[in-house]
Amino acid sequence: MEENKKELRAEKKAQKKAFVKAHRRARRPWKFLTLLTGPFALIFTILFIVVSMFDNTMALFLGGTFWELENADKDAIYYEGDYDTEEERTKAGAELVKQVEAEGASLLMNENAALPLNKEAKVSLFSTSSVNIVYGGTGSGNVDSSKSDNLKVALEKEGFSVNKTLWDFYSEGGAAAEYTRGNAGAVVQDSATASGYGSAEIVEAPWALYEENDILKSVEEYGDAAIVVLSRIGGEGADSYFDHELGDGKNYLALNQNEKDMMAGIKKLKEEGKIKKIVVLINTSNALQVDFLKNNEYGVDATLWIGGVGQTGLNAVAEILSGKENPSGSLPDTYCYDNYSSPVMRNFTPVIYKGDTSKIPGHADTYMIYQEGIYVGYKYYETRYEDFVMDKGNAGEYKYGDDVAFPFGYGLSYTNFEYSDMTFAYDKDTTTYTITVKVTNKGDVAGKETVQIYVSSPYTQYDIDNKIEKASVSLVGFDKTDILEPGASETLKIEVDGDYVASYDAYGAGTYILDAGDYYFTAATDAHNATNNVLAAKGYTPENTGDRMDVAGNAALVAKWNNPELDTTTYATSDAGTKIENQLNSSDPNMNDKVDDIVYLTRNDWEGTMPSLDNYEFKWEEEKSLFGLKVKEILKVYGPLELNDYLIQALQDQQYETDQDAKVEMPTLGADNGLKLYDMIGKEFNDPEWDKLLDQLTFEDMVSLIGDSFHWTMPIESVQAPGTRDENGPQGLTVALFGSHLGVETTALTSEDVLAATFNKDLVYEVGKLVGNDCLDAEVTFLYGPGANIHRSPYSGRNFEYYSEDGYLSSEIGRNEVAGIQEKGVRVVMKHFALNDCEQDRIGLGVWLNEQSAREIYLRAFQGALESSQAGGNGVMMAYTRWGAQWSGANAGLVKGIMNDEWQCNGLQITDNVLNSMVNGIDGVMGGTTTYDSMLAFMITGENGLLQFENDPVAVSAMREACHHNLYAIANSQAMNGIGPDTTIKKIEPFKQILTWMTILSIGFGVLFVVSMVMWIIKVRKFKKTEAYISYKEFKKSLKNK
Repeated sequence: MEENKKELRAEKKAQKKAFVKAHRRARRPWKFLTLLTGPFALIFTILFIVVSMFDNTMALFLGGTFWELENADKDAIYYEGDYDTEEERTKAGAELVKQVEAEGASLLMNENAALPLNKEAKVSLFSTSSVNIVYGGTGSGNVDSSKSDNLKVALEKEGFSVNKTLWDFYSEGGAAAEYTRGNAGAVVQDSATASGYGSAEIVEAPWALYEENDILKSVEEYGDAAIVVLSRIGGEGADSYFDHELGDGKNYLALNQNEKDMMAGIKKLKEEGKIKKIVVLINTSNALQVDFLKNNEYGVDATLWIGGVGQTGLNAVAEILSGKENPSGSLPDTYCYDNYSSPVMRNFTPVIYKGDTSKIPGHADTYMIYQEGIYVGYKYYETRYEDFVMDKGNAGEYKYGDDVAFPFGYGLSYTNFEYSDMTFAYDKDTTTYTITVKVTNKGDVAGKETVQIYVSSPYTQYDIDNKIEKASVSLVGFDKTDILEPGASETLKIEVDGDYVASYDAYGAGTYILDAGDYYFTAATDAHNATNNVLAAKGYTPENTGDRMDVAGNAALVAKWNNPELDTTTYATSDAGTKIENQLNSSDPNMNDKVDDIVYLTRNDWEGTMPSLDNYEFKWEEEKSLFGLKVKEILKVYGPLELNDYLIQALQDQQYETDQDAKVEMPTLGADNGLKLYDMIGKEFNDPEWDKLLDQLTFEDMVSLIGDSFHWTMPIESVQAPGTRDENGPQGLTVALFGSHLGVETTALTSEDVLAATFNKDLVYEVGKLVGNDCLDAEVTFLYGPGANIHRSPYSGRNFEYYSEDGYLSSEIGRNEVAGIQEKGVRVVMKHFALNDCEQDRIGLGVWLNEQSAREIYLRAFQGALESSQAGGNGVMMAYTRWGAQWSGANAGLVKGIMNDEWQCNGLQITDNVLNSMVNGIDGVMGGTTTYDSMLAFMITGENGLLQFENDPVAVSAMREACHHNLYAIANSQAMNGIGPDTTIKKIEPFKQILTWMTILSIGFGVLFVVSMVMWIIKVRKFKKTEAYISYKEFKKSLKNK
């Protein structure tokens, strides 16, 4: 029995072996070829699709272009660079950045002339940030600091001796290295709303680590000064974290416990005589909460704000510390002891609409209400202070000194300046106010001084009745002296444009007005000095106000001018002659009758109208995974606005619908008029010849020019328009991201706030020219920057790429930087237009505000650059934010009404990268957007994008006008260099050869796969008829029957 089983097993094994062998022989080689060719066919097909869809992105990283010039004209050079070599250009850039930092760094305190230090001083650098300085921000503003000197090298070049033991302690391999921020170009904090407050911590080594590693013994030898670096970084996609209930929770801009312990330890070293001075360097564009300086609890001797230092800014910082440079910067933002004291912080958290949010897109469910109105930054602190001093406006027991540490415009010098001999004149014909001020250096060190002109406008019953708000003082002019030697004087002449003295009356006249009453113009060192000067001119003193006024002002530096009657016409027309009227009613709940009214902050009742967190409902809710599992708890905040039918419809992604009854003729397409874009160089935007040129465009041309502009614009052969290469630029031309294959070295500028802090228009203009030269050498036509959003809050993630909390300062610095850039034929698209003042929920966040604050604060920041460059073809990058319920790029009142008509700014108007269907082709084109920075170009150019409107004359007409803007900007740019009357623009495909090979390979492998699969199947079927197959199956059947 056992023997039979063994024989059966042996036979079974032999039969199976023979079967498998025969089966394998039958399939060979078709199974192998099928399994080989299938994946390759799939891979090459996917690669073909990716390269075809993302050819513009591929070209950024691999090199290539989409056009070439045939018969290029070497004499047709319309814009030329100022430098013969790259080395010469980059050397000039390095020196310019150094100068910007020297004039922008702001000395905040200097007890007992602690600075400058002895040039041969031995110093110890404290904090992990000392070895990892913040040079700029992240995202589109990322800068390459690989060639920059670190702080130790910069100081040693200036003659200082630096404690190497302490430096090594923080550096790679040192005991504290694990506490050092990994990369100054990386975002160290999560979104302010992530996990409630954000999960990342401030990076600093615990003080016990110093003591454990015997590091402090080295300090005594290098004890002339302890230089403490306090850094914070900001960037795209995230705001600095803060406690949304404004309590004692995490606060990224306050010192954490390790930093406090470090400061206390350093103070102890000073008390023990091991350190002579403590110098703090504030290395951030996000205003640090400096409550640790309020009572100087850590014995700090000097504090210097340095912002984001750019490529060579640290060398200027070293020169300031040595006294080689005398600091002359003026703060572009208010620095506070309590950052939460601003009314902005009571509405800086995105809140969720009440109601059923499932009826609206997910990115449309949050919003902010700018309830503070115009009272942003110093305009809140100074105005409430003035009303407190004058005992008006229900200001309460306001303590300015509890909130403000260093006012807007503040900055000390190593010398002292005196202002005198102020004069004032008004020219009615030009509505210009002219102020002259004599500045004298009364100290013993040469230096520069900024004179700031502020106006205090009357706050009248008309204003109260019509809900117009007036700041106690507003910056309306400034200028900076040359270097003044001790005893030397210079008289500055500063002209103030009446447009900046007028106020916007949204609820009454619906335009700019000039109130009747007394206007006070003052020359001041900063905003608080200005307020006290005006109070002095009104007769207030510390003595007659019971010390509510904190220091006496100088009435001799104030001029009073009277406007006898309300003027509602002089400022109701723009410089271009366009009527100025309300354009933004739908974004103001109090003007939009389909949204509930809200209460804005007013100086007529500070205590009664202060924004309150009581209006919001804070809830910690579970966030669940796709499978319903709890992931974490997140903070959700619900606001007062309730979803209704209007909001549900207005918040949907696409708003435009074809009107079949529209009485609009289809524009001419594909005409043969014989014009080239070359023929349009220098012609005005409204020249009739443009219509003839635009008639030559085909519908496909328009789709391409509008929809496919991810860091390029595409060439258009029908009008012989070259394509363009475009790149980011908030801190100079960015070569760290998509610009890595530009093939040129460029200058990494300081953060934009440092540039603003120079208050030096001529210097800013030179910076702009340098950026223009960089772009010209890189053949970049459209620069995505500079940024001009407002530092509405210190916690705004992208403050580094914006200028200031003040609209006027932003406007003037932007005006001069852009003027320098455009001189080189580079077209600027300023970003992000508008209200991109935070990064929380930025894609689709709704912002509700009144038109006065929109125009006087947020749009004014853009106005100077765009209105003064009417013929230049400059434009904007559209923000992701909504104005009320409407996406910025689709808001015709904003784009067409204000920017195109009032400002006559008619350049290229591009979106930010298209990331969802809210930023859609048709709504944008109808609203005034002219092209799309779309990595996923098919979202705009595909069947679900603009292609579906080919037979809609209204849509096609809007597309034609968008192309008008784009082509006008290109015609007036350096993209036309090399293009003469006989030059031909030829469109090329940079990856044509690759695509051809991918096509061949995908088809080839696909055919082989199909043939192999078929042959495999045939062979298998034939095998089933063979003796080997039949006998094996019969054998198995016989086994079952036994």
